[in-house]
Amino acid sequence: MSKVTPEIIKHRIDGTLKGLFESRNLPLYDMMSYHFGLHEDSLSKHASLLHGSTLLLSVDAFGGKVENALPASVAVELVNGFCEIHDDVESGRPQRSERDALWWIWGPAQAINAGDGMHALARISILQLTENGFSSELTYSAISLLDRASLLACEGRFRDLEMQERVEVSLDSYTRMASDRSGALFGASLSIAALLSGLDELDQEKLTQCGKWIGESRQIRSDMEELWSSESGQNLEFLNKKKLFPVVAAMRNASPNEKRRLGEVYFKRVLELEDLKPVRDVVEGLGGREKSEERIKHCEENCRTVFDEICKDAGGGDQLLDFLTDITR
Repeated sequence: MSKVTPEIIKHRIDGTLKGLFESRNLPLYDMMSYHFGLHEDSLSKHASLLHGSTLLLSVDAFGGKVENALPASVAVELVNGFCEIHDDVESGRPQRSERDALWWIWGPAQAINAGDGMHALARISILQLTENGFSSELTYSAISLLDRASLLACEGRFRDLEMQERVEVSLDSYTRMASDRSGALFGASLSIAALLSGLDELDQEKLTQCGKWIGESRQIRSDMEELWSSESGQNLEFLNKKKLFPVVAAMRNASPNEKRRLGEVYFKRVLELEDLKPVRDVVEGLGGREKSEERIKHCEENCRTVFDEICKDAGGGDQLLDFLTDITR
């Protein structure tokens, strides 16, 4: 990945999104711009643009032409924005990236409308691949990859909500949920990058699976933050009774007494911050933190193997994995 940097790529995506919203004269698009932080400066400090950046950095690593793939990177970023807005409404999260969430300002109904509009704009954007020299057939394939990932992301969220009502969840159920909820769009970013770089279907399938591993590992890191973060306001998913990986892993070896202690918390009508300590004590005693770190390492090493096989430049796989596994992005 010697030709471009994450900063350059983010700047290109940021500018394209800004132009897209400013070309439409309706406050609806001002709301979209707000979500990405584009109203504040020329390069958003708030939106990570992680999925779109992943796509372009991958195109570079796979030997493709970065500039020609820009419409696809914008499209996947718009779908992620659609997901983020719905996530914030669903969880009642009042802030995103240290600012008021879109729904908190304009209300849930208009926020959902803005999110759905982003989804429609994503399809319009990816169709512009034909203007950049890609065939209609290849563009259709890219749309198909994005649509399938969007559906999987919704299915993952459905499973996540279903799991809130259960005290005990299997590791397989968690893995399927996290790989779809958090990994489907990473898989789309990687597989579309492969498609636009001329890689075959087998490589595209391998990279789709890599995206799922990346999503799972990032989800587990986020779950660990929920339990062990020292910062206030980082425990909303726990308070919403989401089943966090350290808890799921710990429950496999829990005694009836330990399961009862966890059940006493999760069966409460409303969870409070003081409920964190008894859950954390049980999870730590059963090795939940260690099991979480082992699973993260397993997912990331699987990705490293695939990236090293596919990336054209020496070291490109390591650089791409480092970018994707940086939880602060």
